[in-house]
Amino acid sequence: MKILALTLLASVVLLATGCIWEAPTPENTPAVIEATPDIQKTVEAGVQGTRQVEAELEATVEARILATLNAPLPTATPAPTATPYPTGMPYPTATPLPTSRHRTTLTLVPTPTPVFPRSSLPTPTPIPLRTVPDGEPLTFLIGEGSKITFTVEEELGKAPVRFDAVISSTSLSGVANLDGRPSVIHLDLHSLESDQQYRDRYIQSSMFPDTRTATLSVERLPELPQSFFDGEETEGTLSGSLQIGATITPIKFNVVARHDGHVINVLGSTTFTWDQLGLSKPTARSVVYLGDEVRMQVLVVAYEQ
Repeated sequence: MKILALTLLASVVLLATGCIWEAPTPENTPAVIEATPDIQKTVEAGVQGTRQVEAELEATVEARILATLNAPLPTATPAPTATPYPTGMPYPTATPLPTSRHRTTLTLVPTPTPVFPRSSLPTPTPIPLRTVPDGEPLTFLIGEGSKITFTVEEELGKAPVRFDAVISSTSLSGVANLDGRPSVIHLDLHSLESDQQYRDRYIQSSMFPDTRTATLSVERLPELPQSFFDGEETEGTLSGSLQIGATITPIKFNVVARHDGHVINVLGSTTFTWDQLGLSKPTARSVVYLGDEVRMQVLVVAYEQ
């Protein structure tokens, strides 16, 4: 019985295995093509034909490129000449205006340029004007409103730009005589001021340490016209001298003067050099340039005594 049972069991297993795996059949096995001499010759012939076609095509392309490069460039066709525009008709000539029977010619007379602008003098005081009798002495004391200014070109090391250094003072005194006697103006040199303290100290301690006063003198005023005493401005020149210490320098002024009743106003200007005053040109470490020419302007306001 046991042997029979084992035999049946083995039969069942064999049947099941046979259902899963099947032996290959000739239909399922891929066919292997073996190379033959005829197939190799056919392939080699095809390859050679392809190479020959490529060589012919490459030769054809090179021939066309060489032909294109060697061909002459085409000549440009000239542009057609533009047709000129028709000449326009000339403009009609304007009919001249009739000439008047009486023609007036204007002659321009040049106006003389004043030495100083009229606005440079102070506004006149409204005091009754009078005519000066002959021989009457006229003495005017210089006082408030008078001012003297010196201007010289300068350049400092910290600011390499040339500018005008201005030094001025209102400490003026003296007398102006209109009767032929000398007129004198005194200036306190130690009162000169500018916008720089070092410059002011230099003037006092180095330029004029032992000289306190400068004196401007005019020996005699020229004869004044009646229009001056009537309040009109009078222009002219004055010759005088400037004394600083022992040095006396002749000076000529351009002046504008006006008589305002009991007050006279005189504005004068001149130019001189350091050498003319007998002074050495000031020097300082901070100053890299100082002009040789000094411009002076003095405004004298004097009151009748």
